Amino acid sequence: MHPVLAALALIYLAAMVVSGAMPVQRQLVRFEAKGVLKRAPEEVTRVELSRGTRRVTLLRAGETAWATSDGVNIGTAGLRVSKAVEIMHNSGPVREIEAAELAGSDPAPFGLDPPQLSVKLYGGDGEPVLSARFGEFNPEGYLQYMRIDGNPRLYLMSRFVGGEWAEVMTEVAAR
Repeated sequence: MHPVLAALALIYLAAMVVSGAMPVQRQLVRFEAKGVLKRAPEEVTRVELSRGTRRVTLLRAGETAWATSDGVNIGTAGLRVSKAVEIMHNSGPVREIEAAELAGSDPAPFGLDPPQLSVKLYGGDGEPVLSARFGEFNPEGYLQYMRIDGNPRLYLMSRFVGGEWAEVMTEVAAR
């Protein structure tokens, strides 16, 4: 290494030590949650899942702890519930299809009537904060159709979003 460059590097390091600040990585993009759940995940205190005739209600019992409505702790499945809520907050749709684009099209291929899985999230005040229905996968199989109650748009979500809820339903139902 050239002695001048080494001296500059030492001066730069000394300046960092004196100022106590790390250099800002300007090439990195700051994370911004763009999910369909606009509230902070920690504010969700109740989750209702339904698939076919099966219904599951889960209540937050801690940061990552969840229990059934009769108070039975679901153990490690609680981590998955918290992760699924966080995904709804962080992961935005890949595509939003406006209602006008769907006019005249057959809704059956979307698999939303009836849905494959329904998810309702409630806040600490007991009010619903999000109600979503997951349908079929797109023809390529890596996206899944989703509707939000009260919203005429059709969303295409990464398949891991609905997949995480499906895993929660499977784990809790197996108990």
